[in-house]
Amino acid sequence: MIVFIGGIQSSKATSSNDESQDKGALVLALKRYHPAVVFLYFAAMLLVTMLVHHPVIAGISFLFAVLLRCRVIGVAKAMRSLLYLLPMLLMITCINALVNESGMTALFTIGGRSFTLEALLYGLVSGLTLLSVIIWFSSYSDLMENGRFLAMLGRRLPVISMMISMIFRYIPDTVRHGREIEMSQRALLGSDDGHRKTKVARAIRLASILMAWSMENAIETADSMRAKGYQSGCRKPYARVRWTERDVMPFLLTLILTGLAVIGVLSGGAAFLFYPEWYIPSRAFVGGRLYVFFGVFIVLSGLPLLLDIGEKIRDVLSLGRRRASREIDPFVAAMLPDQDLDGQGMLFSGDGSEKRRRMES
Repeated sequence: MIVFIGGIQSSKATSSNDESQDKGALVLALKRYHPAVVFLYFAAMLLVTMLVHHPVIAGISFLFAVLLRCRVIGVAKAMRSLLYLLPMLLMITCINALVNESGMTALFTIGGRSFTLEALLYGLVSGLTLLSVIIWFSSYSDLMENGRFLAMLGRRLPVISMMISMIFRYIPDTVRHGREIEMSQRALLGSDDGHRKTKVARAIRLASILMAWSMENAIETADSMRAKGYQSGCRKPYARVRWTERDVMPFLLTLILTGLAVIGVLSGGAAFLFYPEWYIPSRAFVGGRLYVFFGVFIVLSGLPLLLDIGEKIRDVLSLGRRRASREIDPFVAAMLPDQDLDGQGMLFSGDGSEKRRRMES
């Protein structure tokens, strides 16, 4: 009979703890903080992205929005969703170049109409800004659930918080219900490939069903909330969130970086002119305002990734300290059964011959 002696069970427990620690490190650090921190960060990013019409700012915002989206839902899903947005960017760029003749740098002329570089650049920046806002909103909806938002503002602004949470929930619910209706129609009526009239008829029927479902769902939601006494004011949020010491640092960082970015915008550090010829005004270079503003906005855009890296470093250090605390004292180890070089329990037969040979050696 083979008997296991040593720390096999403890090693299994250690490995399971390590695996759970690694799985916990995969959670985005920004989601662990208070909802006020998440809301403030996304509000700051959307504010600066929409107010500043600068090619570099639009590019930085788009880049970090895509990186955060990859971190939230994965690279494959983020790239797949980005493929649906790129045609929108191309369309906005081309439409602005077609309808706007402003600018002095003519790229080419067709039928006496000039297509300028400035109009093309303006359309590109506008498209990047719109795509950045869409991606930031998508990440916000994934990181900020309705329960966390209601827990943050439900007691102070119950009506406004409920309306905002319902608006954010309405769009994905409508899209999901529309897909279910489409799949049901395909299963019942078959495919409509090659028949334009059939496609139009099904699209009209789908829109009619969605409108009826939306109104019915709104009425049922209102009746349910009234029946549960939502208007009484004696409500408690489903998600319990508490402000802790770890929320202070990212909250202050977001406030400071947002304040510096606003100061940079007001002082002219983000000035950029597209027409009649694109150039950066001289006031943007006074005192290095332009470069300081770029640096501040880069740090603000990459703050979730920096917090994520900091959380991982802290998790690794805490894991190392726990492993070091589990080291066995030499005096205690001398009283334990013999162990091999790997620290695992030694296998020996029931008659104890292997143990006696090792003791004699």
